Amino acid sequence: MAVFCLVMVVLIQQAYRLHDETKSGMELQEAVEMVRHDEDDRAQELAQEVDERAGLLFSMDSTGLQIEKGVGQVNGEICGERQGGPWGLKITSGIYEPEEFLRKIAALKQLEERYESQLQEGDAP
Repeated sequence: MAVFCLVMVVLIQQAYRLHDETKSGMELQEAVEMVRHDEDDRAQELAQEVDERAGLLFSMDSTGLQIEKGVGQVNGEICGERQGGPWGLKITSGIYEPEEFLRKIAALKQLEERYESQLQEGDAP
């Protein structure tokens, strides 16, 4: 009976640890996505909003969320203190720029129109 209770306690502790790590990772991903789509440079405000909605953690004492918007990319980091020591996760994502994608598609269409006859013959540059 004692071994069974010990095994159950360890399993529950590991489930709490996994819950907290997953929840914190999702919090970081949400903040990074909000900042990468934001056009008003409100990175810290958005990170603070997400951090306030974090909710209850079972095995970590606290977490710290930091978001930094650089040139062309968003860097996010979350770290926490748990029983086994420090835990952290970093995510880097490019800033959402639909106009850049549209410019590339337009350039490809121009190249296709220019070399249409060569493409059909199979010897386009």
